[in-house]
Amino acid sequence: MTVKNKELDRINTECSPQELGEAIASLDLPSIPPHKRMAAISERITQVMLNTTRNPDEKSKPAFKEADKAYTAHQRDKARAKSSLII
Repeated sequence: MTVKNKELDRINTECSPQELGEAIASLDLPSIPPHKRMAAISERITQVMLNTTRNPDEKSKPAFKEADKAYTAHQRDKARAKSSLII
C-alpha cells in the first residue's frame, strides 16, 4: 500500500479569503450557461492561484506546473475558438 502525503503537494499562495471571495464574486454567473458555471469557477480559482503564487519553490511543484499548463491550454483553446468565429 502506498501512502501519499497531499500536504507536500499543496500549493501555498498569498491569497487571502477576502481576495478569493472577491475574485469569485466578480464572475458574472447569470451570463454563464448553467452547464459551464463549474468550469468557470474552477478557471477563476486556478487563475487566482497562479497570480498569487510568488514563491519559486511553490512554482516548481508538479501540481503548479500542471495547473499552469492546463490553464494556458484552456486559454489557447478559447482564443482559437473565438478566432474561428471571426471570418
